[in-house]
Formats: sequence, structure tokens, C-alpha cells
Amino acid sequence: MSALARMNTTAQGVEEDIIIPLLARLATIRAVLDAAPAPTPTPDRQDAPAPAMATAAAEEENARAEAAALLEKVRGEMSHLRVVFRRIEDADKSIRYGFDPVEERIDDALQHARPDAGHVREALLAVDAGIEAIRSSIREVYRFPCDGDERLDPPPPSTAPATGVVMTRRMGEIRRGPQMRHLGLAIGGFEARLRGCVLTLAAFPECAVIKKHLLIHWWLGEGFVRSAAEGKSRFDELIAKGFIVPIPGHLCATVHRCTVRPWMRDLLTGVAKRSAFLDLDPGNDFTLARRACLNAGRMSSGFSAEARAIYNVDQKYLELDDAWFAGKKELRALQLGQWREFGPLEQIANPMDSHIELSGVEHLAGMESCKNLRYISFRGISRIESLPDSIGKLRDLTVLDLRACHNLEELGQGITRLDRLEYLDLSECHLLVGMPKGIGRLTRLEVLKGFVVANPSRREPCHLNELTKLNKLRKLGIVIGTMAVPTDDEFMKLGEFRVLESLKIRWGVLASDNKGKIEASSHQKPIDKMKFALPPNLKKLDLRCFPLTDFAQWVMPKDVKKLYIRGGKLMTLGDEQGWEAEVLRLRFLNDLEYDHDRLKRSFRKLKPENTEIHACPKFIRGQ
Repeated sequence: MSALARMNTTAQGVEEDIIIPLLARLATIRAVLDAAPAPTPTPDRQDAPAPAMATAAAEEENARAEAAALLEKVRGEMSHLRVVFRRIEDADKSIRYGFDPVEERIDDALQHARPDAGHVREALLAVDAGIEAIRSSIREVYRFPCDGDERLDPPPPSTAPATGVVMTRRMGEIRRGPQMRHLGLAIGGFEARLRGCVLTLAAFPECAVIKKHLLIHWWLGEGFVRSAAEGKSRFDELIAKGFIVPIPGHLCATVHRCTVRPWMRDLLTGVAKRSAFLDLDPGNDFTLARRACLNAGRMSSGFSAEARAIYNVDQKYLELDDAWFAGKKELRALQLGQWREFGPLEQIANPMDSHIELSGVEHLAGMESCKNLRYISFRGISRIESLPDSIGKLRDLTVLDLRACHNLEELGQGITRLDRLEYLDLSECHLLVGMPKGIGRLTRLEVLKGFVVANPSRREPCHLNELTKLNKLRKLGIVIGTMAVPTDDEFMKLGEFRVLESLKIRWGVLASDNKGKIEASSHQKPIDKMKFALPPNLKKLDLRCFPLTDFAQWVMPKDVKKLYIRGGKLMTLGDEQGWEAEVLRLRFLNDLEYDHDRLKRSFRKLKPENTEIHACPKFIRGQ
């Protein structure tokens, strides 16, 4: 298997990374055969007998014809395999999509502020049924057991050399070759900030899938790039130079993930160690390390006073004490949270893999001594119920990632003093009931995810009208819970966000009466009475659990380029023409009564490859 193929092991990856390039090479062989001149007598054979020359020419022509026939046979078989792998990809996608209703029901249980045992039981029964449906699909498609008490038979031993063994030999030759030494010297000669961006790649395990924004946040923290825009340009530069391999996304031309070839990672690791750029000590001894990469196992020591970055690569249990932050005046990047992405199958099979336990939470207050901190991630860490007020003393903090801190209930006022903050992620913090008043003072914010519209229990909450002061805000995510109590014109203020390009709105799961009418809580204004406006330059709109049956009751998002709608009560997209959407994703809309012909008439800029309609049972597809 090629190194590139190992990076993308899906059936689609086999087609894109292996079959298509091989078909291109076969086309080149076809061109070579067609361009080759017909056999003619060579000068040194001009006096050869005519019968011998005729025989040689005939043999040459026969070989050419046989090669051409074999080539067409191989091309046909390869093209057939391409179709087969597309069918495998469709089957895999169907199985993966089976996790969506499972996720939806789990989110359903989490959205209730005080879920009763009966509701939780009902949700878990639906989750259990969903998992059984997935297992049935796996059995049907792949014909192997997937029950917990069954084991797959091991593959039979092979007497032939394994492809992996051959690749290992080849990789060994590459790794020891002179080109690697020359490339290592070239990296050493890079400008300092470029060299820093390249060598951070050595921190991640072999063949790891790395999200672009995680790299950019690290680079921002250490000053390797001066802005998110420069970080994106640097990321593209590393792709162009061959240091990272882009991983294409679904329905999106923008690359959001990458990986590093094994031989390249070996090279970068060697350069990083020799230059003391970072420490990958498996024993977790970081007394002299400028950048400490935390691995699994017990920490054997504290950190150097000169440490610039602490990056949690594979540590599931963190024990904080007074020594963690004391005297760390050079610390710029603190990534204690989860950097990996876990798919639904992985989360169900090993739910603790995405979970990081933190003890000694009270010692987080010691971060105030790290005056140069610019990047903090506590993503996926449990037991953090509130942020220490002393976090407000980190006046250089640029990125704060609190995604999936499931115990987080209170942000505190300290966060409102972080006047250089550009990125704040509060997504999946289900216990948050509102934002502290003063968020509007963070005028450098470009990305704000998980803004919670306040409920009645919140005193002096922050409302959306305060965010209109954020004239650099490009991305905004809003959570409207079942207890949310917005002001009269709160959502109309969205029309004043002039530079906002991406908006995500998630509604809490609302109850319905026996007539299907959606009801708000006793504190909440009726949903259909909440007036909305959309930002004038919005490009992407993502709606979750949309509570109305028709956009006519809300606002027509006709001008957005990307429209994602997942879950909710939507029954129609209407018959209006002139929608500007170039990407459309409709998922889990059980009540959507629409058809392919109406879709084509309304969305004339939409292409089939940029359209996804999943689990919409009343949608009528074209023939």
C-alpha cells in the first residue's frame, strides 16, 4: 500500500488516491503505444534476408497488438473496480449515517435542562434500537459478526512477502537516503517562523488526522503566524511544499484536515529533537524541554521554567498542582484538552477515549502567572465547572477553546477582560445557561461559537445586541435553549452584523401538543413570535432543530451560498425561485414534503455533488 493511500483508508480514498492515478498512468502507456513508430528495418540490418526482416516486423506488430489488448483489459478491470469501490463507499456511508439518529437522540436528552428519568429512558431505548440497526447493516453488507461476545477469525498466514514488508524496506531506504539529509538541512535553513510551523507537525502520532484550526491556534500562540489569515496561508504553503497531505472534506472544497507521511514525520522528529525544538520523551520527563508533548503514563517531573508550550498528545488523566504554572513566564501555548476527532463508532465503542479527566481544578487559578499565554485549550476536559476569575489577567490570550467541557456552568466575569481574544469556542457546553454581560467588550473576536441566549435564572446576562459592537466577528454560533428568554428585538439585531459570514443556530428540543403545534416554555415567548433577521453578507447558514414548518414564518435564507438544515419541523422550502445556495445539506427532516423537480427549479446553482439529502423520508427523489 502506498504511503498516500494509507492516509485515506475509506473506499473513496482508494478511488481518489489509488485507482484514478493508476488509470492516468495506463492512459500514458496507451499514448506511448500509439505514438511508437511502426517497425522498420534498422540500418545494421539492411542486408538481412527479406524473410527474416518480415518475420521480425510481424513479431513486433503482434507484440504491439497483444500489449494493446492487455492494456484495454486492465483498464476495463480497473474501471470496474472503481465502480465497485463507489458501491462500497455508498454502503459505508449508509452505515455511518446510521449514527446520526443515535446522536440526535443523545442530544435530545442533553438539551433538557432537567431531564426526567422517563425521558432519558425513552431516548436510550431509541439509541439502543439505532445501534442494533447499525449492527444489522454491518452484518448484511460485510457478512461478519459484530456482537460483543464474538471474535473475527484471524487472517490465514501468507507465505508471500507482505506488501507492508516491501513498503517497510522501501521506506527504510528513503529514510536513510541522501535526500532526507538534504531536506533536513533545508528545514534547518528555513526562516524561523516557517521552521516553527513545520516542526510542530512532529508532535502528532504517525498517520494522525490533524485539524487545520488546531495547527493554526498553536502557531498563533507561539507567534509563528500573526493572524488566522496568515495561518491559513501558511497551511496552504505546507501543502504546496509537501510537508502535509490534505484530506478532502465532504461537500466542501476547503481543506480542513491533513496528515503527515510517515517518512516525513520521521524526518521532522529527528530535526525537532536535534534542535531541541520539542521533547517527545515517552517517560514524560520535561525538566529541560522548551515544548513538552504529554504522552500516556505518569508524569515523572515538572516543566522547565523556559517552557513555551505544553501539548497534551495522549494523556487521559491530568493532575494539577502548584508547580504546573508557577514561574512559567515564557509559556505561550497550553493545550491540555483533546486534539483528536472521534467518529460516532469510536465514541460508542470506546466512550472514554475522547474524555480527559482533570484533578486539582483549583490550581487553574495559577495560570495568572503565565502572562504571555496566548492559546488555551481545555476541549473535552471534565470537572471544570467554572473559569477562575484570574483568567482575566491573561491580557495576551488570543484563543480560548472550551468545547465539550460538559461540567462547565459558569464563565465568570474574568473572561470579559480578555480584550485581545479572537477565538472563543463554547460549543457542547450543555450546562451553560447564559453569557456574562461584557462579552461585547471583546472587540477583536472573530469567532464565537456556542453563545447561549440567556434563561430566567441568569442575572445580568449578555444579549445579542451587545455583540453588534464586534465589528470583526466572522463566525457566530447561537444556542436557543428551551428556557431561553430573548429580548423583544434580540434576533432582529442579527441584521446589524455586517461582516458575519457564517451563522449557526441551534434550538433546544421543544415539546409539541397533540395538534403538532410547537410550544415554548412558560417563561418563553412563542417561537413563531420571535422575529429574526439575517446578516447582510452571510455566506453559510447552519440550522439545527429548526422549530417552524415554513421559512415564511421565519426569514427566507435565499442569499446564502451554503445552507445546512438538520432536524426540526420544517415541512417545505417553498416554491420561490432564485435561491443562491451552491451547497445544500438536508438531514433528519421527517416532515419535509418536497421533491427533486421543485429543488431544481428553486436552486438553479446547485450541483448534485454538492447536495446531500439524508433521512428525509417524504422527499421525492428524481428518476
